[in-house]
Amino acid sequence: MVFTGKFYIGYSDITKDSTLSNTSILKLFENVASMHSRVANDDINQSEGRWFLTGYHVKITKRPVYGETVTINTWSRDMKGVQASREFEVYNEKGELCLTGLSNWIRINAKTLRLERISPELYEAYGSEPDHTNFNYSWIEKLKESETPDFDKEFHIERNFIDANNHMNNVYYLDLVTNILPEEVYQAGELNEFLIMYKSAIKYDETVNCSFAAEDDGYRITIKSQDKSDLKAVIKLVK
Repeated sequence: MVFTGKFYIGYSDITKDSTLSNTSILKLFENVASMHSRVANDDINQSEGRWFLTGYHVKITKRPVYGETVTINTWSRDMKGVQASREFEVYNEKGELCLTGLSNWIRINAKTLRLERISPELYEAYGSEPDHTNFNYSWIEKLKESETPDFDKEFHIERNFIDANNHMNNVYYLDLVTNILPEEVYQAGELNEFLIMYKSAIKYDETVNCSFAAEDDGYRITIKSQDKSDLKAVIKLVK
C-alpha cells in the first residue's frame, strides 16, 4: 500500500539557498509516515505500539524549493519479527522525482518498553511491497564510528529537542551535525546524500559529545554520551 501526502515548502523548511533542508526532509518523512500509521489504525492515539527509528539513507537528485507543494509517497518495504523498513519518494510540482529515502525501524510496546513482534494484522494493514523500491536492499548497513576524529564538541540537550516519546526527536540529530561542521564545510552547502544510524536515545538535560571526521568520500559525525561510553548515533554525509 502506497500512502501519498502533499506538503507546502515554507520559510522554516529551507536553507540559505531557498531549497529544502536535510532536517526538513526528515520532518516531512516523519509526518507522512505518521499519517500512514493513522490510516493503518496504528498511530500514537490508536495503539500501544511505537516505531523507533534505527536508520536512514537519503539520496537527493533535485531539491524542492521554497513555495513549492511536494508530493510524498511512502510505503512499507518489508516487515519481519520486530523490524520494518519503509521507503519514501518526493516529487516536485513538475512531477520530477527529487529524492528518495529508506528507513529502518523497530517496534516497541509503549507500556512495557519491550520489543514487540509485528502481528499478521499489522502486516496486512500496512500492505508491504517488497518489490517496490529505489534501493537494492531493505536493511541499512550499520555505520562505524571514526577511529581518528579531527575534533569533538559537546552539546547540552534542551527541552526544544524533546518529542512526545520523551527523547530527542530523530530530525534534531542533523541539527547537531550542522552545529559541529567546520565553517568552510557549512558554507559549501548541504550534501545530497546522507545516512544516519540511531543507537541509543538522547534524553532531556543530557550533554552529548559529537566528533567530526573528514573522509575521502565525505564526513562522519559520531554522537556519544558525555563520557563517550554510550554510542548514540553515527551520521555519514556523502560527497
